[in-house]
Amino acid sequence: MDYLEYLSYNYEKIIKELLNHLRIIGTALPFAILIGVGIGLLISKNKTLSKIVLYIAGILMTIPSPALFGIMVILLAPLHMGLGKTPAIIALIIYSLLPMIRNTLVAIHSLDKSIVESARGMGMTELQILFKIKIPLSIPIIMSGIRNSVVMGVGVATIGYYIAAGGLGYFIFAGLSRGRYDMIITGVILLAVLGIGLNYLMLKLEEIITPRGLKLKSK
Repeated sequence: MDYLEYLSYNYEKIIKELLNHLRIIGTALPFAILIGVGIGLLISKNKTLSKIVLYIAGILMTIPSPALFGIMVILLAPLHMGLGKTPAIIALIIYSLLPMIRNTLVAIHSLDKSIVESARGMGMTELQILFKIKIPLSIPIIMSGIRNSVVMGVGVATIGYYIAAGGLGYFIFAGLSRGRYDMIITGVILLAVLGIGLNYLMLKLEEIITPRGLKLKSK
């Protein structure tokens, strides 16, 4: 079958699985940011705890994605959520934690301590320092970790096909099993375009939320 003919006959399926892929990533990302960046901020003052948390997050990230997806299926099966998007989303959150925690810690530890001390000297509370000084100044490095997680998540989410979560993995894995190169090419192209596109969007978002002073400094 001609490739263009395949696209014309299956465009509805292509759109459906692309949206499924985006739903998995879009649902997992906010939770991953909340948990990963939140943990990074909470443990930033304790070096021992930071090492322990990074070690655990590193171990979780080294688990092969099919194995982690399988673990999620087993753990969620008693709750009747073993198949579908839920285990895929949870697995994606777990994989996203290390880059976000690590970059948050790097960002906080690289801040000029004199700036923080000056803020304390002006009478700012720790909460005010966190939201008005530390987080704004850390945005570029934190966003770098988020971008890495998003791009990585585009690839990891393909495993969701094996647990009935849908997504672009359908075209690659079903195409391989059937010897259909048109399906494989469709999946590969869509994944590449999605990864590049989401990375570009995250760069634009980083540019928007980065304080103006840091933009001028980087130039």
